[in-house]
Amino acid sequence: MRTSYRMVALLALLPLLILGAGCSKPGLEYIPTGGSYTMDEAQAAAVSTSLEAVKGVKTADAPALRTKRLEQLRTEGPEASALADLLTKDFPSETAAVPLRIESATIDGDDCWLVIEAWGDENGVLTHRRLWIIDRATLEITGSSSFR
Repeated sequence: MRTSYRMVALLALLPLLILGAGCSKPGLEYIPTGGSYTMDEAQAAAVSTSLEAVKGVKTADAPALRTKRLEQLRTEGPEASALADLLTKDFPSETAAVPLRIESATIDGDDCWLVIEAWGDENGVLTHRRLWIIDRATLEITGSSSFR
């Protein structure tokens, strides 16, 4: 039985396709029905959130990636879209921070959005984390913490 040239070419490309799929970075982690936390637990979650999705991203490139992540958030429904609007409106477009994880949660009994983002020093890469606590009903920022 003869193997066609197309089959040989396909088999030659298969390992590259598999390798490429395995190397892709994860995008925004959106959790529409998250957990209940104390403030200490929410801060611990921020500290332990993986930076793999922004590994090697330069601070100068953060605003463009931020825009893409907020566009992704807008596809998650009306509440998520309203949150994306807030994060666009209340933060300048040149903000050098990229959302990593957005979770609808309860913190110390209050319904809120837990927003964890990566940020970096000027002329550096995104290596730090920031936590924003945003009231779900009013979309007011009720707390924030930064972690180096």
